[in-house]
Amino acid sequence: MSAPGVSFEKHDLETLLKGAREMDHYALRDRFAVDFGEKPFFAPFSMLLVGAKLRLLKKANPSLKIDIKGYKGLEYAARSGFFDLAGIEYGLQIGEARASENYLPITRINRESLEDTSGDQFLAIQDLVQRHADNVSAVLSRDIEEHKDLYDALSYSIREIMRNVFEHSGAIELYYCAQYWPKSNRVEFAMADFGMGIRRGLSENPNFRGLSNREALHMSLMPGVSGKTHKGDRHSEWHNSGYGLYMTNRLARNGGGNFVIASGDHSIHLGPKSKSDYPTSFPGTVVRFNLHAGRIGDVKTRLNEFREEGARIASNIKGAGNRPPSSMSMLLRKDYSGR
Repeated sequence: MSAPGVSFEKHDLETLLKGAREMDHYALRDRFAVDFGEKPFFAPFSMLLVGAKLRLLKKANPSLKIDIKGYKGLEYAARSGFFDLAGIEYGLQIGEARASENYLPITRINRESLEDTSGDQFLAIQDLVQRHADNVSAVLSRDIEEHKDLYDALSYSIREIMRNVFEHSGAIELYYCAQYWPKSNRVEFAMADFGMGIRRGLSENPNFRGLSNREALHMSLMPGVSGKTHKGDRHSEWHNSGYGLYMTNRLARNGGGNFVIASGDHSIHLGPKSKSDYPTSFPGTVVRFNLHAGRIGDVKTRLNEFREEGARIASNIKGAGNRPPSSMSMLLRKDYSGR
């Protein structure tokens, strides 16, 4: 390395999350290096986590110089908009790269970009998010009729993850990217925002104030827990019931995949039968959702099971909403579009 810095030669989750924290230390200098090794592998989550982290560091210190080792081995990342996200002049800008049948490059969206027609300005943000989630899911599932369960799982999960940003984070935009790997039949969706983070978002509910980042993350994955469930919006079909992240992580794990969420100085990895905590550093929130396309099962049936289990769990959580998921948050795309 030409300067002290962080190594991502290993691409496992723990190394990525640790590296995000180490960057805070090296960013105190006027220059540091990032080494991705000789055979870099970029999954959606790794691109968003590292790219967004570098962007935040450069924004906080515009004079900071970051050396990326091995540009030539990072052509996939360059085509996906990784360097643009990181604030480095190299490769395609976000929005320039075209999606393929197997991947979606880094994409930036806000409310305005979700509006396709003049009438869209009168729609609820959740309706706009649903339509966008459908479009993303259609690309990743490749054939909606043949891969119906995959499409349903993705459409539901992407909607809930994006909805969480616009309802809770205070962020005006989010970034996402996704990939399907035909050989392993796996799909991954990742999202990052630069909002207030999970802990601050939950603290809007007086029942969840004073929590550490670790405690807040664990609580956010439980049913009925939200920064807004204490507010009287039960008459809205999109009322916030605190089930979004709970239902989504259950879908991922039920489908032979895993769910990762990082915010502040902490992160959680949930596998089919495991849970791991890792220290990290990310001011907003970054999420990973992946699953095996052949192990999903009937999504509507799974959601009904998770809802019933979630209601029982929520009834024992002090400060939880103690109410079932909102009517719209339980609907799949086909139910939603036909209402």
